[in-house]
Amino acid sequence: MSMNDHRRMLLDIGALNSTSEDLSQYPSILQDAVNTIIACLAVLGNGLVITVMLLRRRVFSSFTNRLILHQSIIDTIAGVLFFIHHVVIKTRTLTASMEGNVSDQILCRFLVSDFALWWVNVTSTYNLVVISLERFMATCHPVKHRNTWSAAKLKFAVASAWGVGLVYNSHYVFAFEARQGYCELIEMSSGVKALYHTAVLAVGYFVPITILIYTYSRILIMLRKKTLNQQANGPRIVMTKAKKNILVTTMLIGVMFVVCWTPIEVLYIYQRFTVYWSTPLYYPFTSVLACNMFVNPIIYCFKYEHFRSELRQLIIKRCRRNRVNNVEVMSIAVAALRMDTHL
Repeated sequence: MSMNDHRRMLLDIGALNSTSEDLSQYPSILQDAVNTIIACLAVLGNGLVITVMLLRRRVFSSFTNRLILHQSIIDTIAGVLFFIHHVVIKTRTLTASMEGNVSDQILCRFLVSDFALWWVNVTSTYNLVVISLERFMATCHPVKHRNTWSAAKLKFAVASAWGVGLVYNSHYVFAFEARQGYCELIEMSSGVKALYHTAVLAVGYFVPITILIYTYSRILIMLRKKTLNQQANGPRIVMTKAKKNILVTTMLIGVMFVVCWTPIEVLYIYQRFTVYWSTPLYYPFTSVLACNMFVNPIIYCFKYEHFRSELRQLIIKRCRRNRVNNVEVMSIAVAALRMDTHL
């Protein structure tokens, strides 16, 4: 690759897409509106989940529910960062100076790269992996799950998700630099570059999707075996309705991860083997990816019966409290009016 071709390779956001788009191709007002809506849905939807689970923390105290709460916290942070980076600051329009000083290096390696945003996104991905592994243990190895999955394990799982996200995104610090006004990949041999892109794809997509497919496939096989055994041995080993419901919920979350992340990953692979770095598909695909931040609360509201029930109770309780307050206010007003009449 010539030096001119190399300089055309502007910094790839989240190692998902390398671009050389002109700044005039940055998202239009329509794209900004779409990004704003996505960010608002992410913050409001996940904020609702967090509120319900904290107000009803006693009934959402299981290991899985705590991981779901953690997932909502991560996605709320991601929604805020997504709005700041892509609507407020518009990091992809930022350019480095010709000097390539320390400020330019920080700009390229941390800000233009959306380091914080993709740290949270990858953390979200691996929290989904932890949820799938927890459901796998609870379904396929229930005794071991009860004996080993403790509060300490929960803290370790949460820390591991954040740790993987941080380590994964550290490649920005070493792989990109500011040079002659551009944020570019450092000079690599073809072999090293191939290894680099392979590692980015593997850790960011193929490893989590492989774990999700394996764990949920094993869970489905185990449920099939339990169903066959139930027909022969009676209902004692049948999974409860609540456990089945939360299992279906977590499986749907995994499916939506695949749906939201696959388009941009396919585009990333396509661009690794072509000379056409610029494509109009980038922005629609990143919007699809961002949708993964708000789809989970929708799944909870429509599929997770336990969450839906607790949400309904909170709403009814709030409405009754408002009704009582209104009645009290009206009674006081009527009493005051009667006193004025007697006077």
